[in-house]
Amino acid sequence: MTRLFAFFLVVPVLAFSQQLQTDAARIKHHLKRLNFLGSVLYVAAHPDDENTRVIASLANDRLAATAYLSMTRGDGGQNLIGPEIRDQLGLIRTQELIAARKIDGGQQFFTRANDFGFSKSATETFAIWGKDDVLSDVVRVYRQYQPDVILTRFPPDERAGHGHHTASAMLAIEAFDISGKPSAHPDLLRAMPVWQPKRLLINTGRWWNTTINENTPGIVTLNVGGYNTLLGESYSETAATSRSQHKSQGFGVPSQRGDALEFFELTRGDAAKDIFDGVNTTWTRVKGGETVKPLVEKAIREYDLERPYASIPLLLQIREAIRKVEPGVWRERKLNETEQLIKDCLGLYTEVAAGYYYAAPGQPVTLKLEVINRSPVDVMLTRIASANFQFDSTMNSRLSFNVPLMHSIKKQLHPAKAFSDPYWLKEPHSTGLFTVNDASQIGRPENEPAMIITLELMIGKEKLVVQTPVTYKWTDPVKGELYRPVEVVPPAFLNVSEPVMIFADQSPRKLQVLVKSTVEGNLSGDLMLQVPDGWRYEPPTLPVSLSRRGGEVTRTFTIYPSSVEATGTVKAMISVGGKTYDYAVQTIDY
Repeated sequence: MTRLFAFFLVVPVLAFSQQLQTDAARIKHHLKRLNFLGSVLYVAAHPDDENTRVIASLANDRLAATAYLSMTRGDGGQNLIGPEIRDQLGLIRTQELIAARKIDGGQQFFTRANDFGFSKSATETFAIWGKDDVLSDVVRVYRQYQPDVILTRFPPDERAGHGHHTASAMLAIEAFDISGKPSAHPDLLRAMPVWQPKRLLINTGRWWNTTINENTPGIVTLNVGGYNTLLGESYSETAATSRSQHKSQGFGVPSQRGDALEFFELTRGDAAKDIFDGVNTTWTRVKGGETVKPLVEKAIREYDLERPYASIPLLLQIREAIRKVEPGVWRERKLNETEQLIKDCLGLYTEVAAGYYYAAPGQPVTLKLEVINRSPVDVMLTRIASANFQFDSTMNSRLSFNVPLMHSIKKQLHPAKAFSDPYWLKEPHSTGLFTVNDASQIGRPENEPAMIITLELMIGKEKLVVQTPVTYKWTDPVKGELYRPVEVVPPAFLNVSEPVMIFADQSPRKLQVLVKSTVEGNLSGDLMLQVPDGWRYEPPTLPVSLSRRGGEVTRTFTIYPSSVEATGTVKAMISVGGKTYDYAVQTIDY
Protein backbone atom coordinates (compact mmCIF):
# COMPACT_ATOMS: atom_id res chain seq x y z
CA MET A 1 0.00 0.00 0.00
CA THR A 2 1.24 3.47 -0.85
CA ARG A 3 0.38 6.61 1.03
CA LEU A 4 1.50 10.13 0.17
CA PHE A 5 2.11 12.39 3.13
CA ALA A 6 1.43 15.99 2.08
CA PHE A 7 1.26 19.31 3.86
CA PHE A 8 0.51 22.91 2.94
CA LEU A 9 3.46 25.28 2.59
CA VAL A 10 3.84 28.89 3.54
CA VAL A 11 6.57 29.90 1.10
CA PRO A 12 7.76 33.48 1.47
CA VAL A 13 10.55 34.39 -0.92
CA LEU A 14 13.12 36.25 1.12
CA ALA A 15 14.47 39.17 -0.90
CA PHE A 16 17.59 40.44 0.82
CA SER A 17 18.56 43.95 -0.22
CA GLN A 18 20.15 47.11 0.98
CA GLN A 19 17.96 50.18 0.79
CA LEU A 20 18.47 52.35 -2.29
CA GLN A 21 18.96 56.11 -2.18
CA THR A 22 18.45 58.57 -5.03
CA ASP A 23 21.24 61.00 -5.95
CA ALA A 24 20.82 64.58 -7.19
CA ALA A 25 21.35 63.70 -10.87
CA ARG A 26 18.62 61.07 -10.80
CA ILE A 27 16.28 63.53 -9.13
CA LYS A 28 16.66 65.80 -12.16
CA HIS A 29 16.05 62.81 -14.44
CA HIS A 30 12.83 62.06 -12.57
CA LEU A 31 11.81 65.72 -12.72
CA LYS A 32 11.92 65.55 -16.51
CA ARG A 33 9.62 62.53 -16.44
CA LEU A 34 6.87 64.62 -14.86
CA ASN A 35 6.19 66.35 -18.19
CA PHE A 36 5.82 63.21 -20.31
CA LEU A 37 2.39 61.56 -20.32
CA GLY A 38 2.82 58.51 -22.53
CA SER A 39 2.78 54.82 -21.64
CA VAL A 40 3.86 51.49 -23.10
CA LEU A 41 3.06 47.90 -22.16
CA TYR A 42 5.45 45.18 -23.34
CA VAL A 43 3.83 41.73 -23.56
CA ALA A 44 5.42 38.27 -23.67
CA ALA A 45 5.08 34.81 -22.14
CA HIS A 46 7.78 34.21 -19.52
CA PRO A 47 10.24 35.94 -17.24
CA ASP A 48 13.36 36.67 -19.36
CA ASP A 49 11.27 37.01 -22.57
CA GLU A 50 11.11 40.78 -22.16
CA ASN A 51 13.44 43.03 -24.15
CA THR A 52 15.18 44.96 -21.37
CA ARG A 53 16.88 47.25 -23.91
CA VAL A 54 13.49 48.46 -25.11
CA ILE A 55 12.10 48.81 -21.57
CA ALA A 56 15.19 50.66 -20.30
CA SER A 57 15.20 53.02 -23.30
CA LEU A 58 11.49 53.83 -23.19
CA ALA A 59 11.49 54.35 -19.41
CA ASN A 60 14.68 56.39 -19.19
CA ASP A 61 15.16 58.04 -22.60
CA ARG A 62 11.57 58.64 -23.73
CA LEU A 63 10.56 58.95 -20.03
CA ALA A 64 7.42 56.92 -20.69
CA ALA A 65 5.51 54.93 -18.09
CA THR A 66 6.69 51.47 -19.13
CA ALA A 67 5.62 48.04 -17.93
CA TYR A 68 6.09 44.36 -18.74
CA LEU A 69 3.20 41.90 -18.72
CA SER A 70 4.45 38.33 -18.43
CA MET A 71 1.78 35.70 -18.99
CA THR A 72 3.50 33.29 -16.58
CA ARG A 73 5.94 33.30 -13.68
CA GLY A 74 8.27 30.83 -15.37
CA ASP A 75 7.30 27.88 -13.17
CA GLY A 76 8.05 25.36 -15.92
CA GLY A 77 11.65 26.41 -16.53
CA GLN A 78 14.98 25.11 -15.34
CA ASN A 79 16.92 26.29 -12.29
CA LEU A 80 20.65 26.96 -12.55
CA ILE A 81 21.18 28.16 -8.98
CA GLY A 82 19.35 25.57 -6.87
CA PRO A 83 16.97 22.62 -6.59
CA GLU A 84 13.66 24.53 -6.61
CA ILE A 85 11.26 23.75 -9.45
CA ARG A 86 7.60 24.42 -10.30
CA ASP A 87 5.86 26.77 -7.81
CA GLN A 88 9.08 27.46 -5.90
CA LEU A 89 10.92 28.31 -9.13
CA GLY A 90 8.04 30.60 -10.07
CA LEU A 91 8.63 32.46 -6.81
CA ILE A 92 12.32 32.87 -7.60
CA ARG A 93 11.67 34.06 -11.14
CA THR A 94 9.03 36.50 -9.90
CA GLN A 95 11.63 38.07 -7.63
CA GLU A 96 14.14 38.15 -10.51
CA LEU A 97 11.66 40.11 -12.63
CA ILE A 98 10.93 42.52 -9.79
CA ALA A 99 14.68 43.07 -9.36
CA ALA A 100 15.05 43.66 -13.12
CA ARG A 101 12.29 46.27 -13.16
CA LYS A 102 13.87 48.16 -10.25
CA ILE A 103 16.95 48.55 -12.45
CA ASP A 104 15.44 49.37 -15.85
CA GLY A 105 12.62 51.56 -14.52
CA GLY A 106 9.67 49.44 -15.62
CA GLN A 107 6.64 48.13 -13.77
CA GLN A 108 5.75 44.43 -13.60
CA PHE A 109 2.46 42.59 -14.22
CA PHE A 110 1.42 38.92 -14.47
CA THR A 111 -1.65 36.95 -15.46
CA ARG A 112 -2.81 33.85 -13.59
CA ALA A 113 -1.39 31.55 -16.29
CA ASN A 114 0.80 28.72 -14.99
CA ASP A 115 3.94 27.84 -16.97
CA PHE A 116 3.35 24.12 -17.45
CA GLY A 117 6.48 23.60 -19.59
CA PHE A 118 7.13 23.51 -23.31
CA SER A 119 4.05 23.69 -25.50
CA LYS A 120 3.93 22.79 -29.19
CA SER A 121 1.14 25.15 -30.14
CA ALA A 122 -1.10 27.98 -29.01
CA THR A 123 -4.07 25.62 -29.31
CA GLU A 124 -2.54 23.32 -26.70
CA THR A 125 -1.58 26.27 -24.52
CA PHE A 126 -5.09 27.75 -24.54
CA ALA A 127 -6.63 24.36 -23.75
CA ILE A 128 -4.45 24.01 -20.64
CA TRP A 129 -4.46 27.64 -19.50
CA GLY A 130 -8.09 28.34 -20.22
CA LYS A 131 -8.02 31.04 -22.87
CA ASP A 132 -10.96 33.08 -21.61
CA ASP A 133 -9.53 33.34 -18.10
CA VAL A 134 -6.10 34.52 -19.24
CA LEU A 135 -7.62 36.87 -21.84
CA SER A 136 -9.67 38.42 -19.06
CA ASP A 137 -6.46 39.03 -17.11
CA VAL A 138 -4.81 40.71 -20.10
CA VAL A 139 -7.84 42.96 -20.61
CA ARG A 140 -7.76 43.76 -16.89
CA VAL A 141 -4.12 44.93 -17.13
CA TYR A 142 -4.88 46.99 -20.27
CA ARG A 143 -7.77 48.76 -18.55
CA GLN A 144 -5.91 49.20 -15.28
CA TYR A 145 -2.57 50.39 -16.70
CA GLN A 146 -4.08 52.19 -19.72
CA PRO A 147 -1.10 51.88 -22.09
CA ASP A 148 -1.01 54.06 -25.20
CA VAL A 149 1.11 51.51 -27.06
CA ILE A 150 1.32 47.70 -26.86
CA LEU A 151 4.56 45.96 -27.86
CA THR A 152 4.74 42.17 -28.21
CA ARG A 153 7.94 40.16 -28.09
CA PHE A 154 6.69 37.45 -30.47
CA PRO A 155 4.63 37.09 -33.63
CA PRO A 156 1.17 35.49 -33.28
CA ASP A 157 2.05 32.33 -35.21
CA GLU A 158 4.36 29.30 -35.24
CA ARG A 159 7.42 31.49 -35.94
CA ALA A 160 7.43 32.26 -32.20
CA GLY A 161 8.77 28.75 -31.60
CA HIS A 162 6.82 27.95 -28.40
CA GLY A 163 3.10 27.67 -27.78
CA HIS A 164 3.29 30.08 -24.86
CA HIS A 165 5.13 32.62 -27.01
CA THR A 166 2.54 32.43 -29.78
CA ALA A 167 -0.33 32.55 -27.29
CA SER A 168 1.07 35.67 -25.60
CA ALA A 169 1.01 37.57 -28.89
CA MET A 170 -2.45 36.29 -29.83
CA LEU A 171 -3.83 37.33 -26.44
CA ALA A 172 -2.20 40.77 -26.69
CA ILE A 173 -3.82 41.33 -30.09
CA GLU A 174 -7.26 40.06 -29.09
CA ALA A 175 -7.18 42.18 -25.92
CA PHE A 176 -6.28 45.19 -28.08
CA ASP A 177 -9.39 44.53 -30.18
CA ILE A 178 -11.82 44.27 -27.26
CA SER A 179 -10.48 46.19 -24.24
CA GLY A 180 -12.17 49.39 -25.45
CA LYS A 181 -15.59 47.74 -25.79
CA PRO A 182 -17.99 47.86 -22.80
CA SER A 183 -19.57 44.60 -24.00
CA ALA A 184 -16.26 42.76 -23.52
CA HIS A 185 -15.66 41.47 -19.98
CA PRO A 186 -18.28 43.76 -18.42
CA ASP A 187 -17.51 42.25 -14.99
CA LEU A 188 -14.27 44.27 -14.98
CA LEU A 189 -16.08 47.58 -15.44
CA ARG A 190 -17.03 47.74 -11.77
CA ALA A 191 -13.37 48.32 -10.93
CA MET A 192 -11.99 50.10 -14.02
CA PRO A 193 -13.15 51.81 -17.22
CA VAL A 194 -12.68 50.52 -20.75
CA TRP A 195 -9.45 51.47 -22.47
CA GLN A 196 -8.34 51.46 -26.11
CA PRO A 197 -4.59 51.59 -26.83
CA LYS A 198 -3.46 53.60 -29.85
CA ARG A 199 -1.47 50.88 -31.63
CA LEU A 200 0.13 47.46 -31.25
CA LEU A 201 3.53 46.56 -32.72
CA ILE A 202 5.60 43.38 -32.79
CA ASN A 203 9.21 43.76 -31.64
CA THR A 204 10.43 42.02 -34.79
CA GLY A 205 13.85 41.23 -36.23
CA ARG A 206 14.81 38.16 -34.22
CA TRP A 207 15.18 34.67 -35.68
CA TRP A 208 11.95 34.92 -37.67
CA ASN A 209 12.98 38.07 -39.57
CA THR A 210 16.77 38.44 -39.73
CA THR A 211 16.85 40.64 -42.85
CA ILE A 212 14.90 43.53 -41.37
CA ASN A 213 16.60 46.94 -41.04
CA GLU A 214 15.77 50.62 -40.59
CA ASN A 215 14.99 50.97 -44.30
CA THR A 216 12.36 48.22 -44.37
CA PRO A 217 8.99 49.77 -45.39
CA GLY A 218 6.44 50.14 -42.58
CA ILE A 219 8.95 49.43 -39.81
CA VAL A 220 9.27 51.65 -36.73
CA THR A 221 12.87 51.93 -35.51
CA LEU A 222 14.03 52.73 -31.97
CA ASN A 223 17.64 53.45 -31.02
CA VAL A 224 18.06 51.84 -27.58
CA GLY A 225 21.80 52.50 -27.26
CA GLY A 226 21.75 56.14 -26.20
CA TYR A 227 23.87 57.43 -23.31
CA ASN A 228 22.31 59.29 -20.39
CA THR A 229 24.63 61.76 -18.64
CA LEU A 230 22.37 61.97 -15.57
CA LEU A 231 22.36 58.20 -15.11
CA GLY A 232 26.00 57.82 -16.10
CA GLU A 233 25.46 54.89 -18.45
CA SER A 234 23.83 53.88 -21.70
CA TYR A 235 20.40 52.29 -21.84
CA SER A 236 22.04 49.13 -23.18
CA GLU A 237 24.25 49.01 -20.10
CA THR A 238 21.21 49.47 -17.86
CA ALA A 239 19.46 46.72 -19.82
CA ALA A 240 22.37 44.30 -19.40
CA THR A 241 22.29 44.73 -15.62
CA SER A 242 18.51 44.27 -15.68
CA ARG A 243 18.65 41.13 -17.82
CA SER A 244 21.40 39.65 -15.66
CA GLN A 245 18.90 39.48 -12.77
CA HIS A 246 17.49 36.31 -14.38
CA LYS A 247 20.07 34.30 -12.46
CA SER A 248 18.10 31.06 -12.19
CA GLN A 249 18.13 30.89 -16.00
CA GLY A 250 21.84 31.67 -16.41
CA PHE A 251 21.06 34.89 -18.28
CA GLY A 252 24.01 37.01 -17.25
CA VAL A 253 24.92 39.17 -20.27
CA PRO A 254 27.72 41.64 -21.06
CA SER A 255 27.14 45.37 -21.33
CA GLN A 256 27.00 47.00 -24.74
CA ARG A 257 27.78 50.56 -25.71
CA GLY A 258 26.98 52.58 -28.80
CA ASP A 259 23.92 52.91 -31.03
CA ALA A 260 21.68 49.85 -31.16
CA LEU A 261 18.47 49.55 -33.17
CA GLU A 262 15.26 47.72 -32.35
CA PHE A 263 12.53 47.22 -34.96
CA PHE A 264 8.75 47.16 -34.63
CA GLU A 265 6.16 45.94 -37.08
CA LEU A 266 2.69 47.50 -36.97
CA THR A 267 -0.07 44.97 -36.26
CA ARG A 268 -2.98 47.07 -35.01
CA GLY A 269 -3.78 50.78 -35.05
CA ASP A 270 -2.57 53.71 -37.15
CA ALA A 271 0.66 53.61 -39.13
CA ALA A 272 3.51 55.53 -37.54
CA LYS A 273 7.16 56.48 -37.84
CA ASP A 274 7.49 56.71 -34.07
CA ILE A 275 5.68 54.50 -31.57
CA PHE A 276 4.06 57.57 -29.96
CA ASP A 277 2.87 59.18 -33.20
CA GLY A 278 -0.66 60.51 -32.71
CA VAL A 279 -0.47 60.12 -28.91
CA ASN A 280 -0.82 63.30 -26.89
CA THR A 281 2.02 62.94 -24.39
CA THR A 282 1.64 66.43 -22.87
CA TRP A 283 -0.39 67.69 -19.93
CA THR A 284 -3.11 68.86 -22.34
CA ARG A 285 -4.31 65.25 -22.58
CA VAL A 286 -5.97 65.61 -19.16
CA LYS A 287 -8.54 68.23 -18.26
CA GLY A 288 -6.94 70.97 -16.17
CA GLY A 289 -3.42 69.76 -16.96
CA GLU A 290 -2.31 72.86 -18.88
CA THR A 291 -1.30 74.57 -15.60
CA VAL A 292 1.13 71.79 -14.66
CA LYS A 293 3.56 71.93 -17.61
CA PRO A 294 5.00 75.43 -17.00
CA LEU A 295 5.52 74.64 -13.31
CA VAL A 296 7.45 71.48 -14.16
CA GLU A 297 9.49 73.34 -16.78
CA LYS A 298 10.38 75.95 -14.16
CA ALA A 299 11.37 73.24 -11.66
CA ILE A 300 13.67 71.64 -14.24
CA ARG A 301 15.17 74.97 -15.25
CA GLU A 302 15.84 76.12 -11.68
CA TYR A 303 16.92 72.76 -10.24
CA ASP A 304 20.17 73.02 -8.25
CA LEU A 305 22.16 69.79 -8.15
CA GLU A 306 23.82 70.85 -4.89
CA ARG A 307 20.59 72.07 -3.28
CA PRO A 308 17.78 69.70 -4.33
CA TYR A 309 15.72 70.82 -1.34
CA ALA A 310 15.38 74.27 -2.95
CA SER A 311 12.92 72.63 -5.39
CA ILE A 312 10.49 71.59 -2.67
CA PRO A 313 8.28 74.75 -2.64
CA LEU A 314 7.80 74.43 -6.40
CA LEU A 315 7.19 70.67 -6.13
CA LEU A 316 4.46 71.36 -3.58
CA GLN A 317 2.87 73.77 -6.09
CA ILE A 318 3.12 71.09 -8.78
CA ARG A 319 1.44 68.58 -6.48
CA GLU A 320 -1.41 70.99 -5.80
CA ALA A 321 -1.85 71.66 -9.53
CA ILE A 322 -1.93 67.91 -10.30
CA ARG A 323 -4.53 67.36 -7.58
CA LYS A 324 -6.86 69.69 -9.48
CA VAL A 325 -6.74 67.84 -12.82
CA GLU A 326 -9.41 65.31 -13.75
CA PRO A 327 -9.24 62.01 -11.84
CA GLY A 328 -7.61 59.15 -13.70
CA VAL A 329 -4.50 57.11 -14.18
CA TRP A 330 -2.30 60.09 -15.11
CA ARG A 331 -3.36 62.09 -12.08
CA GLU A 332 -2.43 59.20 -9.79
CA ARG A 333 0.85 58.42 -11.60
CA LYS A 334 2.08 61.98 -11.52
CA LEU A 335 0.98 62.56 -7.92
CA ASN A 336 3.00 59.51 -6.89
CA GLU A 337 6.01 60.69 -8.90
CA THR A 338 5.81 64.18 -7.40
CA GLU A 339 5.55 62.96 -3.82
CA GLN A 340 8.53 60.69 -4.36
CA LEU A 341 10.48 63.69 -5.69
CA ILE A 342 9.58 65.67 -2.56
CA LYS A 343 10.92 62.85 -0.37
CA ASP A 344 14.07 62.59 -2.48
CA CYS A 345 14.72 66.34 -2.36
CA LEU A 346 14.35 66.26 1.44
CA GLY A 347 16.85 63.45 1.63
CA LEU A 348 14.12 61.82 3.70
CA TYR A 349 14.88 58.41 5.14
CA THR A 350 12.23 56.40 6.99
CA GLU A 351 12.67 52.95 8.45
CA VAL A 352 10.59 50.72 10.70
CA ALA A 353 12.55 47.69 11.84
CA ALA A 354 11.01 44.77 13.72
CA GLY A 355 12.86 42.75 16.30
CA TYR A 356 12.43 39.56 14.29
CA TYR A 357 11.70 38.61 10.68
CA TYR A 358 8.34 36.96 11.30
CA ALA A 359 5.40 37.35 13.66
CA ALA A 360 2.13 35.53 14.32
CA PRO A 361 -1.26 37.30 14.38
CA GLY A 362 -2.15 38.56 17.84
CA GLN A 363 1.48 38.49 19.00
CA PRO A 364 3.45 41.53 20.23
CA VAL A 365 6.01 43.03 17.85
CA THR A 366 8.77 45.44 18.83
CA LEU A 367 9.11 48.24 16.27
CA LYS A 368 12.01 50.66 16.04
CA LEU A 369 11.30 53.78 14.00
CA GLU A 370 13.99 55.95 12.42
CA VAL A 371 13.16 59.15 10.52
CA ILE A 372 15.72 61.66 9.29
CA ASN A 373 15.34 64.82 7.25
CA ARG A 374 18.66 65.54 5.53
CA SER A 375 17.77 69.03 4.41
CA PRO A 376 17.36 72.45 6.08
CA VAL A 377 13.63 72.45 5.20
CA ASP A 378 11.36 72.70 8.24
CA VAL A 379 9.59 69.33 8.66
CA MET A 380 7.41 68.04 11.50
CA LEU A 381 6.39 64.45 12.22
CA THR A 382 2.75 64.75 13.33
CA ARG A 383 1.29 61.24 13.26
CA ILE A 384 2.21 57.55 13.31
CA ALA A 385 -0.52 55.01 12.59
CA SER A 386 -1.03 51.42 11.43
CA ALA A 387 -4.14 49.34 10.84
CA ASN A 388 -1.89 46.27 11.05
CA PHE A 389 -1.16 47.07 14.70
CA GLN A 390 -4.38 48.94 15.53
CA PHE A 391 -2.80 52.15 16.76
CA ASP A 392 -2.92 55.82 15.83
CA SER A 393 -0.63 58.25 17.66
CA THR A 394 -0.47 62.01 17.34
CA MET A 395 3.00 63.51 17.57
CA ASN A 396 4.63 66.92 17.31
CA SER A 397 8.30 66.16 16.65
CA ARG A 398 10.52 68.45 14.63
CA LEU A 399 12.81 66.73 12.15
CA SER A 400 15.88 68.91 12.51
CA PHE A 401 18.48 68.99 9.73
CA ASN A 402 20.36 65.65 9.68
CA VAL A 403 19.29 64.69 13.21
CA PRO A 404 17.71 61.18 13.40
CA LEU A 405 14.46 60.83 15.26
CA MET A 406 14.37 57.42 16.95
CA HIS A 407 11.23 55.93 18.45
CA SER A 408 10.56 52.45 19.83
CA ILE A 409 7.16 50.90 20.46
CA LYS A 410 5.76 47.44 21.14
CA LYS A 411 2.38 46.67 19.59
CA GLN A 412 0.20 43.63 19.04
CA LEU A 413 -0.19 42.46 15.44
CA HIS A 414 -3.85 42.41 14.40
CA PRO A 415 -5.27 38.97 15.34
CA ALA A 416 -7.04 38.66 11.96
CA LYS A 417 -3.95 39.48 9.90
CA ALA A 418 -3.56 37.06 6.96
CA PHE A 419 -0.46 34.93 6.49
CA SER A 420 2.22 35.97 4.03
CA ASP A 421 2.05 33.08 1.58
CA PRO A 422 2.07 34.42 -2.01
CA TYR A 423 -1.45 35.32 -3.08
CA TRP A 424 -1.44 33.07 -6.17
CA LEU A 425 -0.40 30.04 -4.07
CA LYS A 426 -2.95 30.40 -1.27
CA GLU A 427 -5.29 27.93 -2.95
CA PRO A 428 -4.68 24.69 -4.89
CA HIS A 429 -4.25 25.38 -8.60
CA SER A 430 -4.57 23.51 -11.87
CA THR A 431 -1.81 22.66 -14.33
CA GLY A 432 -2.62 25.75 -16.36
CA LEU A 433 -4.09 28.40 -14.06
CA PHE A 434 -3.52 29.74 -10.56
CA THR A 435 -6.54 30.23 -8.30
CA VAL A 436 -6.93 33.82 -7.08
CA ASN A 437 -10.11 34.40 -5.12
CA ASP A 438 -9.46 38.10 -4.55
CA ALA A 439 -9.77 39.56 -8.06
CA SER A 440 -8.11 42.82 -6.99
CA GLN A 441 -4.83 40.90 -6.69
CA ILE A 442 -4.82 39.70 -10.30
CA GLY A 443 -1.98 41.25 -12.26
CA ARG A 444 0.16 42.18 -9.27
CA PRO A 445 3.69 40.79 -9.15
CA GLU A 446 3.55 39.94 -5.44
CA ASN A 447 1.76 40.64 -2.17
CA GLU A 448 1.73 44.07 -0.65
CA PRO A 449 4.15 44.36 2.32
CA ALA A 450 2.82 42.34 5.23
CA MET A 451 3.03 45.25 7.69
CA ILE A 452 2.94 48.97 6.91
CA ILE A 453 3.37 52.00 9.17
CA THR A 454 1.88 55.32 8.05
CA LEU A 455 3.86 58.47 8.86
CA GLU A 456 2.35 61.92 8.43
CA LEU A 457 4.74 64.83 7.99
CA MET A 458 4.08 68.55 7.71
CA ILE A 459 6.23 70.71 5.45
CA GLY A 460 5.04 74.11 6.53
CA LYS A 461 1.29 73.81 6.04
CA GLU A 462 1.52 70.96 3.52
CA LYS A 463 0.97 67.33 4.54
CA LEU A 464 3.14 64.50 3.22
CA VAL A 465 2.07 60.90 3.90
CA VAL A 466 4.79 58.25 3.85
CA GLN A 467 3.90 54.54 3.82
CA THR A 468 6.81 52.59 5.32
CA PRO A 469 6.91 48.77 5.24
CA VAL A 470 8.15 46.97 8.33
CA THR A 471 11.47 45.24 7.69
CA TYR A 472 14.04 43.25 9.60
CA LYS A 473 17.67 44.28 9.32
CA TRP A 474 20.93 42.79 10.45
CA THR A 475 24.64 43.14 9.77
CA ASP A 476 26.40 40.42 7.82
CA PRO A 477 30.17 40.35 8.51
CA VAL A 478 30.86 40.12 4.78
CA LYS A 479 27.98 41.97 3.07
CA GLY A 480 27.29 44.60 5.72
CA GLU A 481 23.81 45.89 6.53
CA LEU A 482 21.03 43.78 4.97
CA TYR A 483 17.24 43.88 5.01
CA ARG A 484 14.44 41.41 4.55
CA PRO A 485 10.66 41.80 4.74
CA VAL A 486 8.85 40.81 7.91
CA GLU A 487 6.34 38.02 7.25
CA VAL A 488 3.12 37.04 9.02
CA VAL A 489 3.16 33.36 9.94
CA PRO A 490 1.16 30.88 12.05
CA PRO A 491 2.23 30.38 15.69
CA ALA A 492 3.89 27.08 14.85
CA PHE A 493 5.42 25.30 11.87
CA LEU A 494 5.06 21.55 11.40
CA ASN A 495 7.60 19.48 9.49
CA VAL A 496 7.37 15.72 9.09
CA SER A 497 10.19 13.18 9.03
CA GLU A 498 9.04 11.53 5.81
CA PRO A 499 7.14 13.38 3.09
CA VAL A 500 6.28 10.06 1.40
CA MET A 501 5.49 6.81 3.24
CA ILE A 502 5.09 3.41 1.60
CA PHE A 503 3.19 0.70 3.47
CA ALA A 504 3.97 -2.72 2.02
CA ASP A 505 1.44 -4.38 4.33
CA GLN A 506 -0.76 -3.56 7.33
CA SER A 507 2.18 -3.19 9.70
CA PRO A 508 2.15 0.17 11.53
CA ARG A 509 4.80 2.83 10.94
CA LYS A 510 6.24 5.58 13.13
CA LEU A 511 5.89 9.17 11.97
CA GLN A 512 7.81 12.02 13.58
CA VAL A 513 6.56 15.60 13.49
CA LEU A 514 8.90 18.50 14.27
CA VAL A 515 7.10 21.46 15.84
CA LYS A 516 8.79 24.89 15.76
CA SER A 517 7.40 27.86 17.65
CA THR A 518 7.17 31.30 16.02
CA VAL A 519 5.81 33.20 19.05
CA GLU A 520 7.88 35.35 21.35
CA GLY A 521 6.80 33.69 24.62
CA ASN A 522 5.23 30.39 25.62
CA LEU A 523 3.46 28.18 23.09
CA SER A 524 1.10 25.44 24.25
CA GLY A 525 -0.96 23.27 21.96
CA ASP A 526 -2.14 19.79 21.02
CA LEU A 527 -0.61 18.01 18.06
CA MET A 528 -2.76 15.61 16.02
CA LEU A 529 -3.03 13.97 12.62
CA GLN A 530 -5.68 13.84 9.94
CA VAL A 531 -5.72 10.45 8.18
CA PRO A 532 -7.78 8.92 5.34
CA ASP A 533 -10.93 6.91 6.03
CA GLY A 534 -10.12 3.43 7.29
CA TRP A 535 -6.80 4.50 8.81
CA ARG A 536 -6.05 5.25 12.42
CA TYR A 537 -3.18 6.55 14.50
CA GLU A 538 -2.07 6.61 18.14
CA PRO A 539 -2.10 8.51 20.40
CA PRO A 540 -5.05 10.75 19.43
CA THR A 541 -3.17 13.90 20.50
CA LEU A 542 0.24 14.80 21.85
CA PRO A 543 0.84 17.87 24.03
CA VAL A 544 3.35 20.49 22.89
CA SER A 545 4.89 23.14 25.13
CA LEU A 546 7.65 25.49 23.99
CA SER A 547 9.02 28.43 25.94
CA ARG A 548 10.65 30.59 23.25
CA ARG A 549 10.50 31.65 19.63
CA GLY A 550 12.48 29.22 17.51
CA GLY A 551 12.11 26.48 20.09
CA GLU A 552 11.59 22.98 18.63
CA VAL A 553 10.28 19.65 19.81
CA THR A 554 9.68 16.33 18.03
CA ARG A 555 6.62 14.18 18.68
CA THR A 556 6.04 10.64 17.37
CA PHE A 557 2.79 9.02 16.19
CA THR A 558 2.10 5.43 15.18
CA ILE A 559 0.07 5.10 11.96
CA TYR A 560 -2.01 2.01 11.18
CA PRO A 561 -2.95 1.66 7.49
CA SER A 562 -6.27 0.31 6.26
CA SER A 563 -6.68 -3.12 4.69
CA VAL A 564 -7.70 -1.56 1.35
CA GLU A 565 -5.01 -0.54 -1.11
CA ALA A 566 -5.24 3.15 -1.90
CA THR A 567 -3.35 6.42 -1.99
CA GLY A 568 -4.24 9.12 0.49
CA THR A 569 -3.03 12.13 2.41
CA VAL A 570 -1.99 12.37 6.04
CA LYS A 571 -1.82 15.84 7.54
CA ALA A 572 -0.19 17.06 10.74
CA MET A 573 -2.12 19.75 12.66
CA ILE A 574 -1.68 21.66 15.89
CA SER A 575 -4.41 23.31 17.95
CA VAL A 576 -3.30 26.55 19.62
CA GLY A 577 -5.67 28.90 21.43
CA GLY A 578 -8.75 27.28 19.92
CA LYS A 579 -7.45 27.50 16.32
CA THR A 580 -5.94 24.74 14.21
CA TYR A 581 -2.87 25.18 11.99
CA ASP A 582 -1.31 22.82 9.43
CA TYR A 583 1.55 24.82 7.93
CA ALA A 584 5.21 24.21 7.23
CA VAL A 585 7.65 26.82 5.96
CA GLN A 586 10.14 26.58 3.13
CA THR A 587 12.84 29.23 2.94
CA ILE A 588 14.23 30.28 -0.45
CA ASP A 589 17.37 32.30 0.14
CA TYR A 590 19.76 33.49 -2.57
